Amino acid sequence: MAGYFSYFPDTFHDLRNTGSKTQVTNILRRFKVRDVLQDRADIFYEYSIQDGDRPDIIAEKFYGNANYAWIVLHYNDIIDPFFDWPLFGNDFRRFIIGKYGSLSSAQSTVKNYYKIIREAKVLNIGTRLEKVELAVDLTTYNSLAANVRRIESAYDFEVERNEERKQIRLLEPRYVSQAIDEVETILQDT
Repeated sequence: MAGYFSYFPDTFHDLRNTGSKTQVTNILRRFKVRDVLQDRADIFYEYSIQDGDRPDIIAEKFYGNANYAWIVLHYNDIIDPFFDWPLFGNDFRRFIIGKYGSLSSAQSTVKNYYKIIREAKVLNIGTRLEKVELAVDLTTYNSLAANVRRIESAYDFEVERNEERKQIRLLEPRYVSQAIDEVETILQDT
């Protein structure tokens, strides 16, 4: 991520409260990709993170430069690469145990209650309709018939969140230099 911070402006700060200011990188500056750009399918393509992938590895693989890991993170709104990045195998297992005490505790802990509005189905014309559910409280859940309600365990919740994190979008390589130019302009503008 060293290359990422090279785009940030410098500022002066009295680090030791002595009246003497030191030049430091202003890491508090932020920028956001315009929403209209993030929704354009011709700028991004889908990528499924595999076991062993890290932002720097993906950046090297797709952009030829590991220092562009910030592009992978930023264009996917990943702020914390330790907790917003998917976990695999024993790392995921340790996460569950650390958060819930044990796998069985996570599996027996109720995280959410749902009312099933519609089951997934395929129409005659081939269109697939996804399952539609509504989160409800325990009282509402208990008032529903067994065939229109569902409990989600903490374990299933964490698995689903982790699976969602595996699907990211990568900026097309031909737009990388344009993205860097835009970031430099935004961050240097004071």
